[in-house]
Amino acid sequence: MSSQLSSFQNSTPKLLGRKRSPTERIVPSEEESSSGSEESVVAMVKEMDTETTEARDKLIYECRLLLERDESNTLNKEFHRRYLDSPFSHPLPPGMVALDASAPWLLYWIANGLRTMNQSWLKTETQYRIQEKVFRVNPHGGPFGGGLGQLPHLAGTYAIVNALAICDNVEGCWDKINRTSIYDWLLSLKREDGGFQTCLGVGEYDTRGIYCAISIASMLGLLTQELCENVVEFLIHCQNYEGGFGGVPHEDEAHGGYTFCAVASLAILGALDRIDVEKLTDWCSQRQYNDEKGLSGRSNKLVDVCYSFWVGGTAAILEAYGYGNCINKAELKEYILKCCQMETRPGIRDKPGTRPDFYHTNYGLLGVAITENSFQLDPRVSNSLKIDSFIINPIDNSVLEPINPVYGLPSSDLEKFYKHFK
Repeated sequence: MSSQLSSFQNSTPKLLGRKRSPTERIVPSEEESSSGSEESVVAMVKEMDTETTEARDKLIYECRLLLERDESNTLNKEFHRRYLDSPFSHPLPPGMVALDASAPWLLYWIANGLRTMNQSWLKTETQYRIQEKVFRVNPHGGPFGGGLGQLPHLAGTYAIVNALAICDNVEGCWDKINRTSIYDWLLSLKREDGGFQTCLGVGEYDTRGIYCAISIASMLGLLTQELCENVVEFLIHCQNYEGGFGGVPHEDEAHGGYTFCAVASLAILGALDRIDVEKLTDWCSQRQYNDEKGLSGRSNKLVDVCYSFWVGGTAAILEAYGYGNCINKAELKEYILKCCQMETRPGIRDKPGTRPDFYHTNYGLLGVAITENSFQLDPRVSNSLKIDSFIINPIDNSVLEPINPVYGLPSSDLEKFYKHFK
């Protein structure tokens, strides 16, 4: 064993991404630890100290300091409002030019964060500017790319449809969406195995592409049997032995983002009963750590506030379907509000030691909204999920708009948008 370890350590510099060799740590048994004799210590268990384990030890320490503070769990909404208002009134810094293709996402994250905190904070003037920007990207009403001259992409189209959904149909913007063109484009991205390419000819395919396609189609009233053929089967085979879902079928690693995309898509298609829900709820529960109280996206990874929605939203969907509550909402809220807010900077960060950004601010706020409510389907509605069939009940002093966990949008906005096309 020692010769194998030595050989492994000598070869590690050749491995891409590895900065240093792991450190061997001997963990004695309980009896040996209590004896106090160094000579009696026998290597019963050998663990490896890695950058990840050291990072988590440091993170646990930082989280404990923050969690033990006497301050109450209060969302500093006015502080975060300043952060989210700024991009609509000031040019973004030059360093963010790399996000050019992510402009639709920026519109959605920032506008949705404001809307989730307070319906009136997304001003009519801003809604008008959003729809003006969107239809400059594609004057014909979709499908949409990341910016001018860029190929249409499922992620960009999903983000733009979401951004328009919270714009109250200003300037009749909802009727400017070219549903026929978008539907034909979605069909062109469809694969025989049920997957969707994210971009025609050059895009990858995984559960994210399916969710974007199914979400867009359901919101715009475009779900057809042809569009949904083999989609459920593709998703079923993405659930692996851990209980979560990977990006593609057959034993890809379970991941919080992929899992949400798969579960939300199955909910829309009315097929949650075709997966192993018990293993899925176990996997979601295992993503919440006792020390930090937040959620991680994969096994043996650090907590990140965005999984308050990707995993927390998955848990909320399962709760709505009567499978119980598989995360501790009170502790998750404590992690978000005590560990991911800063007194000196507005916005929400992913964990202590990092800086706030628009992505984590939006999904952190959605996570808080999930912790403040319970979810159930309207008993009068059966079979597949209807967007306006959620019953959302406050379980805390709610300070945010109720959100639909399948779509990551305020429930009232989603209902109006859905009914417009229904």
